[in-house]
Amino acid sequence: MNEVLRIENLSKKFGRKSVLKDFSMSIEKGKVYGLLAKNGEGKTTLIRVIMGVIPPDQGELFYKSQKIKFNETSYKKEIGYIPEESIFFSWMTIKELLNFNASFFPTWNAKKADDYLERFSLEKRTRIKNLSRGMKLKLGFMVALASEPEFLILDDPTSGLDVPTRQDFLKGVIEEILEGGTTILFSTHLVHELEGIIDHLSILHQGRLILDQDFEEVKSSVKRVRLKFDKNIPEKLELEGILTERKDGPCKELVFYPWNEEKRERLQALRPASMEIESLTLEEIFISFVS
Repeated sequence: MNEVLRIENLSKKFGRKSVLKDFSMSIEKGKVYGLLAKNGEGKTTLIRVIMGVIPPDQGELFYKSQKIKFNETSYKKEIGYIPEESIFFSWMTIKELLNFNASFFPTWNAKKADDYLERFSLEKRTRIKNLSRGMKLKLGFMVALASEPEFLILDDPTSGLDVPTRQDFLKGVIEEILEGGTTILFSTHLVHELEGIIDHLSILHQGRLILDQDFEEVKSSVKRVRLKFDKNIPEKLELEGILTERKDGPCKELVFYPWNEEKRERLQALRPASMEIESLTLEEIFISFVS
């Protein structure tokens, strides 16, 4: 197993509020990990701990099997980080910012930086204070990607981008990054953006990791079942794995995880007039787990 990052029993509080509770996760090389959570559920806190911005209250982190201590910086040379809103020295020009960042990353690719400048329509002589929020986000992409990171962390990075640039990043840029062997942790609440991109799905809810599984396995294991009854509508189904349940007249709609043939047979034994089974979108899966 080519493990890039391992998190063991991580906990973090702010005052009396527990943001992360015994959080454990393993990230393997060359995959896209989607980390989903509602706003305020600890995504950014987790990333700040990984990046060494804030210390955990307890737990350990390992990068390439080496334990990371708080305030350690050596591993950051291999990590790219794109937050929702990048913070730069506003008095710098774009050229000065690129030169500044190149001094920190031994893998800095000046040609790639120039290619992204042209692709994102940015001029080297422009001062950062004169850039719009969307242009600053593009600059954040460029700086992170030009360092050719082995591990790229994305924290809701596309929310301020125009539609063409967002689509270019999601469909084009990420594919290019993966071809270079970079591992990606994509944290967002904009769930629909990850459909068709992620290999692995993790859902953070109330400080805990409630799902951590290969995305294709999740899609095959979560099913929506619609039952219609002519008579004898059961009030409660004694079945494990019901994520959500809704009744509408003679109909029942349920979402199961994990779905299997035993559940199908037990539902058929109730003799419904009809039974429909369907897969869910990523957004529907997320809502089912956190509702």
